[in-house]
Amino acid sequence: MLNHDEPILRSRTIDPAAPFPIVHQAIRIALYEEFAARSFDARVVEAFGPRAPFPELVRADEQRIAALSGLCQRFGIPRPLDPFPQETRLEPSWLATCARAVAGRIATAQRYGALLARVAEPEVRNVFLQLQSTSIGQHLPTLRQAVADAVAQERYHAARGIPPQQAYARHGPLSDFLEKAFAQIGAQAGPLGLFSPLLRHAHPALLAGMVAGATGVYLMKNPSARNRKEN
Repeated sequence: MLNHDEPILRSRTIDPAAPFPIVHQAIRIALYEEFAARSFDARVVEAFGPRAPFPELVRADEQRIAALSGLCQRFGIPRPLDPFPQETRLEPSWLATCARAVAGRIATAQRYGALLARVAEPEVRNVFLQLQSTSIGQHLPTLRQAVADAVAQERYHAARGIPPQQAYARHGPLSDFLEKAFAQIGAQAGPLGLFSPLLRHAHPALLAGMVAGATGVYLMKNPSARNRKEN
C-alpha cells in the first residue's frame, strides 16, 4: 500500500498544486526523511555491529521521529507509511557506508532548509530548525570523524598488505585500541624515535603483548605502583 501523497514524499519536495496544505506536506516530508535515516542507521548496526556513531544515531532518529509525530498530532496530520525497512540497502564496505551517511545528513539539512522556506507556523519552524541544527552540529561531525577513522584504518592495513574488508577484524579491546591509535599516528610516528618504523609495521596483537609485558615489568619493579593498581 502506498501513501496517498507518495510522489511528494519520494521527491521530498512540496507541490503547491497538490490538494494538501503546505504545512501538512512539509511535516510528512520531514517525517518520511527521518524514517529513511532511521532505517539506514539501524541497518548499519545490524550489518556492522555497534560501531560508533550509529547506535547513538538510531536513538537520535527515534527522538526526531517522536518530535515530528508530535507535530502530526498537533495539526491532525496522519503519519506516512514507512516503506524503508524493506527498501534500505547498504554499501559493501564500512568506509563507503560512512561516506554515504555523511552525504545523507548533508541532504537532510538541506531539505529542512527548503522546508523552512515554505512554512510559517512558529511551532513547526522551531522543530525543523532544531532538527536541522542537530544534523549539522552533532550528527555530521561524528560521521565525518567515522570516515576519517575508516580512511586511516584502511591505509594502516593497506601498508601491511591487508585488504580493506579485513581492516576491521577484532583482536580484543587492547589490540583494537592500539591498532586505532597507530592508524591515527600513521606517518606522524616520528616522535617515537628509532622504534617508530618497528611500531608502524608491527601486528596489533604483537603491540598489545608488548604493552602488557612492559606493564608487568614496570609493576614488578615498582612495588608502590603495583600496590596502587591492586587497591
